[in-house]
Amino acid sequence: MSEEHLKINEQIELIKNLKLTPDFIINIKCPDKDLVQRLSGLKQDPETGQFYNRDQWQREEVYNKEKKSKEQDAEDAEDVEEQEEELSKHTNDRMVWTPEYLAKNAFVRINMYKDNMLRPLEDYMANHNPLYLLELDGNNSTEEWHLSVMSRLETLAINRVPVPVLLHQTEDEEMPEDVSTEDLLRIMSSYRIMVPGFRWRRSRWGRTCPVALKEDKVIPGKPQFSVGFQDKLYILSSAEAHHKFVTNPRPYLLPPMPRLPCKVSIIGPSLAGKTTLCKLLAQHYNTAVIDMEELLQPVLDKAEEERINKIKEETTQAAIDKIKMKMKEDGQNSVTEDHPLVQAMVLSAVQQAKQSSTTYFGLYAEILEKRIKEIEEVEGKTGWVLDNFPKNLSQMDALQQAGLLPEVFFCLTDSDGHQVLRRLYEMNKESVKKKLEDQQSQAIELSNQEEQESEGQSNMKTVMGETHEDPKELNTTSPANPNTVQKEAVVVHDDSELGYADGPEMNEYKLQLQQFVGEWEKMQTGLTVTHCTLEIGRKSPENLLQEVIQQMDKPFQYVSWELSEEDKEKDAEDIKALAQLERTEEGSDDDYSQGERDEGDTTTNRFLGDTQHFCPVVLKDHNVLLPCTDEIPAKYREKTYYFSSLEARESFLQNPDQFVAHTEPLKPPALRIFLLGSGGSGKTTNGKWLAQQLGLFHIQFREQLQMLIMAKTKMRIPDADELVLLQDYSEDLDAKIMEARAEDEKESEDPYDSMNETEQEELTEDEMAIKAYLSDGDPLNPKILDMTIAPYWKHEPYKSTGFILEGFPIDLNEVQYMFEQKFFPDVVVMMEVDVEDVQSRLLPQYLEIWRERRNKREAQLKLLHDLRKKKREEDISKRKAELMAEQDLKDTKKELSFQDGTKDDEEHETEDIEEMIEALLEEEFPAEEGDIENEETEELATNRLEIGIKERFVTQETNLSSVMELLGEHNIPRMVINASRKLRIVQCQLLKKIKPLLTNRESLFQKCHPIPYSLACKLLLSSFKFFSAFGFLDPIKLYKERDLIQPLKWPFNTTYLLLFHQYIYFFASKENCNTFMLNPLKYLRQPKPTPSLPTKIAVIGPPKSGKTTVAQIFSQKYGLAQLSIGSVMRMVLDTQGNTDLAIQMKKYLLQGLVVPDELAIQCLEVALMNSVCSTQGYVLDGFPMTLKQAELMGSQSIIPMIVVELELDIVEVLKRGLEDKMKPNKPHLTHDSSEILHIRNSCYKKEVVHVRHHFQQQYQNCLLLNGLKSKWWIWDRMIKAVSTSMKYIQTYLDRIQRGQAACINKLCITPKEFDCRLGEFGQYCPVCMALHYHLVDISETAALTHAAEYRGHYFKMCDENHLEMFLSTPDQFVTPGCPHTLPKPHLLPRKLTEVQVKNRFPQQVEMKGFCPVTYLDGKQRYEALVRGKMEYAVEYRERIYIFETKEKRDKFMRTPETYWAQKLPIKVPPLSEPVHLTSLPTLGYLEQGVAEAVIKAMTAAGCLKPKHPYLSLKRSALSYVALYLKAFNHKSTDSIRQMYKKKLASFEENCMLIPYLSTVMKGNYRPPSERPIDFEFKLNRFLALSDLPGANAVQLD
Repeated sequence: MSEEHLKINEQIELIKNLKLTPDFIINIKCPDKDLVQRLSGLKQDPETGQFYNRDQWQREEVYNKEKKSKEQDAEDAEDVEEQEEELSKHTNDRMVWTPEYLAKNAFVRINMYKDNMLRPLEDYMANHNPLYLLELDGNNSTEEWHLSVMSRLETLAINRVPVPVLLHQTEDEEMPEDVSTEDLLRIMSSYRIMVPGFRWRRSRWGRTCPVALKEDKVIPGKPQFSVGFQDKLYILSSAEAHHKFVTNPRPYLLPPMPRLPCKVSIIGPSLAGKTTLCKLLAQHYNTAVIDMEELLQPVLDKAEEERINKIKEETTQAAIDKIKMKMKEDGQNSVTEDHPLVQAMVLSAVQQAKQSSTTYFGLYAEILEKRIKEIEEVEGKTGWVLDNFPKNLSQMDALQQAGLLPEVFFCLTDSDGHQVLRRLYEMNKESVKKKLEDQQSQAIELSNQEEQESEGQSNMKTVMGETHEDPKELNTTSPANPNTVQKEAVVVHDDSELGYADGPEMNEYKLQLQQFVGEWEKMQTGLTVTHCTLEIGRKSPENLLQEVIQQMDKPFQYVSWELSEEDKEKDAEDIKALAQLERTEEGSDDDYSQGERDEGDTTTNRFLGDTQHFCPVVLKDHNVLLPCTDEIPAKYREKTYYFSSLEARESFLQNPDQFVAHTEPLKPPALRIFLLGSGGSGKTTNGKWLAQQLGLFHIQFREQLQMLIMAKTKMRIPDADELVLLQDYSEDLDAKIMEARAEDEKESEDPYDSMNETEQEELTEDEMAIKAYLSDGDPLNPKILDMTIAPYWKHEPYKSTGFILEGFPIDLNEVQYMFEQKFFPDVVVMMEVDVEDVQSRLLPQYLEIWRERRNKREAQLKLLHDLRKKKREEDISKRKAELMAEQDLKDTKKELSFQDGTKDDEEHETEDIEEMIEALLEEEFPAEEGDIENEETEELATNRLEIGIKERFVTQETNLSSVMELLGEHNIPRMVINASRKLRIVQCQLLKKIKPLLTNRESLFQKCHPIPYSLACKLLLSSFKFFSAFGFLDPIKLYKERDLIQPLKWPFNTTYLLLFHQYIYFFASKENCNTFMLNPLKYLRQPKPTPSLPTKIAVIGPPKSGKTTVAQIFSQKYGLAQLSIGSVMRMVLDTQGNTDLAIQMKKYLLQGLVVPDELAIQCLEVALMNSVCSTQGYVLDGFPMTLKQAELMGSQSIIPMIVVELELDIVEVLKRGLEDKMKPNKPHLTHDSSEILHIRNSCYKKEVVHVRHHFQQQYQNCLLLNGLKSKWWIWDRMIKAVSTSMKYIQTYLDRIQRGQAACINKLCITPKEFDCRLGEFGQYCPVCMALHYHLVDISETAALTHAAEYRGHYFKMCDENHLEMFLSTPDQFVTPGCPHTLPKPHLLPRKLTEVQVKNRFPQQVEMKGFCPVTYLDGKQRYEALVRGKMEYAVEYRERIYIFETKEKRDKFMRTPETYWAQKLPIKVPPLSEPVHLTSLPTLGYLEQGVAEAVIKAMTAAGCLKPKHPYLSLKRSALSYVALYLKAFNHKSTDSIRQMYKKKLASFEENCMLIPYLSTVMKGNYRPPSERPIDFEFKLNRFLALSDLPGANAVQLD
């Protein structure tokens, strides 16, 4: 801009109305005197117009003088020559002073600038985002300016502008002309590598020139014009294209580029969908459709008409001549055009001409070229789509000769022809049916004729077979009903499967289809451009469009290739270069070496693909994770992918796009864990617990198999090893017991039950295999495994939730099945345990089972013994009865034969018989013997079980070892857990190792790379990588401490850096860096932070209150500049000693005077323009100290966002001063004596009240903290307060930038500024006005807690809810959206004080002093006439109203229109005349004056019943009442009330001494050690009260 062309106001308006508003504003501040001194020292060369400052031309003069006096050495001579080149003596002699830069004129120009330009510019800068407003000190050099600006831009994490790099080709390395695209890109990727280890990547353009492609030309680039931009490689076609690209590459790279120019021809047979597809394609590419038939028809008709007319003329003339010759022979001469012979000959010639076809190939190219020109120039489109043209080879040749051949040909084909024929049939259905009917009628007529001619022929089928070409069509005809024959004959041709009538009537269309196929084959042989055949089938037009777009974008898709040895060598070179760079990095051995060692094996593949080391094909097809090695690699988009097999890699190479991520990262499948271990390792207990902790399914493989056959077996199938260990002989005993039972019990058993048992034991073949697996360990067939294992990988909810599968696989067959079906786990956990631990865990359980079985066996033996004994007894008794019966029979016979026997002989004989019977029974039923002799003892059982457990453990461990080895060969992750430890420890280990697999699951495919500082600088400078959205903030700290301010990691060479995708992240510690690497997606999902504003804090307080300590903590942790008023003045004196400010300060200092506050504030302003203060912020240590300093800071807009005052009493000040004085090794002597501390503290106390009031009243940013607390407590409170203020400020800036309403709390807005920018509602709540039409005055509330800004104006709300409503929809509450407007000022109610009401005399109060609100709310009844109080007065419409209470006054002020116009009734309560208290008697005076206070005092005395030591009860009560009245006299000052409250409390404590001592001193004497701690103190206090005046006047009353 120039003042000669634009006036000042025009310049301001131009700046404000710029279309592209400036992102940054740099404001250079310079004091007037310094600027005048600088301008007055300028000289100008009149020839060149160049200005030279004082240092330049003074240096030349000094040099000339020194040159004359002495000679200099050779080194100085070289410097002299350089200076002479810059500024020769001749130039110095002709330099002149410019009048406008003289001191007097310079002051005028500066004042003019301030008066006219500075104020509008300051207003413009005030509306700019303060984050992007840079203020520089004009006294600094340009190098310091540049450094300050660059550091500020870098702290904002602004990415540098990428610059294209020309990849020059050396003369020794000439590129062959016939080099392939692949080789060219591989070679050029290594040219001029900007960052070690980062080669140029291939772009989607490949070898195609981006500039030519943007201009709708497909031209391959040339190697000498190769350019690197950001990290991609582009090959341009010419020097002009190179110049365009380097000037501004973005127009050629932005979407939708790259894509082919839409110069397309779509051809195909009739009704193939060409026109529809052309329209869709033109709509997608915003091009035009060219219908050549529509364009050619008028031109062809005209050309044909001209040709026919020409033929007519030629034929007419020839016919006339011919006829004339004939007529001359006959003697006739007159022949005209109307002659019949002439007309006949002309008509014949015209008919022949119409029958002959004439092609106009020249017209095709001419018309197409004309139409293309119209499209480009008139319609402004760059592409076109030809609809079904060219149709044949001749038309294609015509376009090729004219250079109008399309870039791509698409031919729509129908391989079987059914789709096209079906459409043709549907379109011509009526005509086809008509042809069919005609054919049938002709056939019937012919058949009738044949019947009439040959009546002897009775076989209608033969007749029809002779007359019809296809006799099969009439096989269903019946001679009895010829009509039916006709209908059926027509229907037979319609093939329901094909959708059309496949008969001779369709031959014409089939012939057309064949002709098109033949023409297309001829055209294909002559095509030199891209062409593609699309099968229409049953595809929709949208599907065909997607295929067309895919084919057109195919040349610009990334290509995948097998990783060659050359690629591996380049990767190794890159890794070596990176390692060399990291070794040269200072401190890299400490920070990164360990991390590199941890990544040792994966370093060679630092840029793996989207699936990392997992096979992408297996993940896509089977949704499982299969780790792979680098044996079968491939590359795609410069990333390396590993594959499980050659087939998987081949599938990836054919279509890599379907296996990689697009818009979002790939999601890994749910967590799947195999839990293995020998019996007794605790895998079931730990597996269930772990599944519950992680929210996974816990699956026991053996239990699942048990459940499959449990319904039939009715019991668990034990393992064969367990059966051997736990032998059970109970079944044999059960059989013996059953034998021993009575026969009637056996017969009572139901035979149906035994049949059911037999039926239940019948198992299928698969169930038998499962039973064999469970009992004997026989392998399962794949069918059973598919039924039990496959659902966990393929079906829900296991597929999406994950599971822990216990006990699978346990043998090699199961492992082989797992590999064949691609059922891979994420990790296999092996519970490792010692045999002794297994024995200690299983042996008690087995012994318990052994004991139970032993007890059961003993019970069975006892039962068997009892049963056998009972059976024997029954058998004996039965047999004895039989024998006795036989003996009785013998005895009877004897008695008959021997009648003479004696009685004694009979008795003797009877005894012998009984003995014989007993002996016979003993012999016949011998006594029971023991069934089991050698019973196993518990000791033997223990030894046997231990040996069995050990043998089984060894077998299981051997099997599991082979399984783990096989899994390791296939790269399945394995994890070994020591299960021999305590259960709590084992579970803790499991959770610690497994839980990260689940919590960090989403980032399984994400890889972060630690990088050193130098590499990050190079990546950022070359625009290979970029700053992340977090800038220099630590994402981990931001995630954990979202509500607190975040320290800026600057300079970033002190931080830890990570490279993730295309962005670089910064971390404050190694722990945070490692945490981010585990799950980066978790921390990237958090809301992106807004750029942090500089933190501005001031800390004030008395001496020794900890101001410097707190300031140092902020400075160390957040990088803030710690400023004290002394340090900033010293900085100005040291760095800017020649400025006017430093000169003025020196005048005072040399005289021993104190520097004035005005100069101190100027020094502070200079210090705040430092880069650290402007980027990170500052903390003022002990400043401001006086009200004047605070006001001066405000005048210079130096306003801290928070002012912290540390309160500390004088005792603690002196104590800390003494402690500091006793510290050894003090750097210098300080004025820290107690007297000086007293003086400093008293001065501070006098000033701090005014400073605190100033900041609280003007900015509301004062925070009082107790200085007695620890520094960490103070630090915590300050951090929270600063974070809250910063959050309000950032929210305000963000909402204002988006044009929304924003809260202005914590913005340090002064009352004056607030009043100047108040909106149309002033101090009234706009929400209440809009919703309820209430006038809610908020002028009494000075805080801006519920205030907001919208459209540059401030609005105040009454509460938080109304603030939220205003912020969400502000247009609803401001004009023109607000339904109500604020009344005019004279119609607004206004509060009045009692003094203001009295000053209005003789104006009277309205409604005779009655409260209008009470009267109207009381429905204007007589009882509602209540007089108001003068302290609640309001003026409305120049009338005064008084109210009963404050609430009613506020109610009137909200809706004054409701209450103001009321009329009193005729009869009102009489006015009560006031009675002076002095006119009342004493009792009346006391009753009306102090009755309430006396009643309260007497009540308190009655409750306490005070009895003071050495005073009478009456004297004690009177003293208590007097003190109570003094302590609670509301008319006294606060200090007096506090004094008497302390005396009252002391009086009460003295009264409590008597009951205390009387209680403690009861009983016998107790030594001092047994007395209460405070006894001596209270006793001495009691005795000391005897010296009080009036103590001797004790009366016993």
